[in-house]
Amino acid sequence: MHLLPAALPLRERLGEAFFRQVPRAPGVYLMRDRGDRVIYVGQSGNLRQRLGSYKNARLDRAPRKTIRLVHAVHSLTWEVCASPAAARLREAQLLRVHRPPFNIVNPYPPACRFISVGGEDPECVLQLGPEPVAGAAAYGAFKSGAGRAFGGLLRLLWTAAEPGRDWTSLPARLLAARPPAEFRFAPPAGRPARAWREALQGFFGGTARELLDWLEPAPAVNLFQQRFQEADLELLRSFYQFGPRRLARLRREHAWTAEVVPPETLLDWLAEAGPLAEPPSETEGATFSPTLTPPAASPTP
Repeated sequence: MHLLPAALPLRERLGEAFFRQVPRAPGVYLMRDRGDRVIYVGQSGNLRQRLGSYKNARLDRAPRKTIRLVHAVHSLTWEVCASPAAARLREAQLLRVHRPPFNIVNPYPPACRFISVGGEDPECVLQLGPEPVAGAAAYGAFKSGAGRAFGGLLRLLWTAAEPGRDWTSLPARLLAARPPAEFRFAPPAGRPARAWREALQGFFGGTARELLDWLEPAPAVNLFQQRFQEADLELLRSFYQFGPRRLARLRREHAWTAEVVPPETLLDWLAEAGPLAEPPSETEGATFSPTLTPPAASPTP
């Protein structure tokens, strides 16, 4: 392949002079196909540098997705923004409008979830869905990883409410890829349902972590169950940091007083904050499979 000149589709199609006029400024760019459909939206703190990387993309070096993209692009436009934060915000807005096929990670509002806490003594009711539940304390919006955290929370709550029972008794719906949309549980003796509801509300409101201490797993009957519960608790710790606690901080920064934050508003706030504010990637609905660590072998005498 190196005996022949490398094909550079964008340079051949748009010309070298086109790329020389791209400003060295933050902004967004839109790539369109032959039918003038937007197929990719991106942003950069330096538009000339970013678009130059597409112009010089070589078949033998660039990722396969990039090669497919540059061969499909027939026109390219850009918008200059006041700052990198403004460029990230504009990109999020354009992604919702155009939903381009080459953007793998699209922040669509339907991917966000709300969690509601309600119920009357002697039980608590938790609900997960794309909309807040009327008549209950609602929290969110949370990004799609909330589904996995919600499933882990339900398993730990069931364990707390059923002390001493082996996980072979765990309801099958709590092990499904998608957690149930509604879960009712009677709290164990020692703390009233009202205290559990308040702890859940503080957790999802991003103001209190005491729920994590209450759900700390006791020694289990076998190693697998112990590791499973520890993995669920670690999932909840991560969700609290990058979900409720982060949302509480963003609400304060933007002086937001409404009960919940709409998905579009959340995604705009996260775009302005930048990639360092993003949580670890979690795919909602993925099968939960904790990593088990075997016990250390006894030393050989």
